[in-house]
Amino acid sequence: MESCDKEEYRRALAVVQRAQGVPHRRIASTLGVHVRNVFRWVERYRRIGVDGLRTRRPPGKKRRIDQGERLRIREVALQSPRLFGYLKNDWSLRLLAHHLTEELGIKVSRAHVARILHEMGLVYKRPKAYVESPDPDYSAKKRAVEGYKRVSRALAKKG
Repeated sequence: MESCDKEEYRRALAVVQRAQGVPHRRIASTLGVHVRNVFRWVERYRRIGVDGLRTRRPPGKKRRIDQGERLRIREVALQSPRLFGYLKNDWSLRLLAHHLTEELGIKVSRAHVARILHEMGLVYKRPKAYVESPDPDYSAKKRAVEGYKRVSRALAKKG
């Protein structure tokens, strides 16, 4: 039995120790499990064999969105929302989640869409382009606003 799973190793170790004549209780205390688990592992080994010691399913929650659907999400995210009939130039998380929920038939939250896009290396935030204002008095107005900010901080400290 070749495995990297520590749970499978513990089960195999319990079966080997039992075959050597070690009592169930001592095996359980050595491995830090309940005696019933040792009985079950040994019994499953006797009935099924080595496959009875294997982990039945991978740990953790089962993915609701499989790899094919993830690829579909990537395709949709890389295209313009206008191709799907939306009046937007860029996807927002809310819009993309809404579209995917309707298209895939799976309720997908905005946070889950963000996680999936992050896993795929896609950035969903649009970079802001800082452009100087066309107003000719912009720099003077900007200095005035900065002055107001300094004065307001000083006034806030004085109370």
